[in-house]
Amino acid sequence: MLAGGLRMEFRDSVGIEPFSSQDSYGEPHFGASVTYPARVEVKSRRIAGSGGVEIAARGRVLLASIATVTTKDRMTLPNWAAPTQPPILDVQVHRGDGMDHTTVYFGA
Repeated sequence: MLAGGLRMEFRDSVGIEPFSSQDSYGEPHFGASVTYPARVEVKSRRIAGSGGVEIAARGRVLLASIATVTTKDRMTLPNWAAPTQPPILDVQVHRGDGMDHTTVYFGA
């Protein structure tokens, strides 16, 4: 969990629907959405994508917990952060010093 003062920074809510399967047409299916307290930052940045290739991220979401999120999951951002369901590009879990959290980088 996050220290009390830092938790106040997590004013947004973000929904994560875990990828469950794909049908014969390639359409993904997702499980029930889980809502997390979050901080959404829309700011372009370069990140190392899969295979170490640099890619441009449109922003990042800091989830106020250790969450199991993958790049196949579907994320729903607040309405002000259109598009509200951007692709997940990368996920990083941060542990230690009472500030455990998950960072999710997203695209356009």
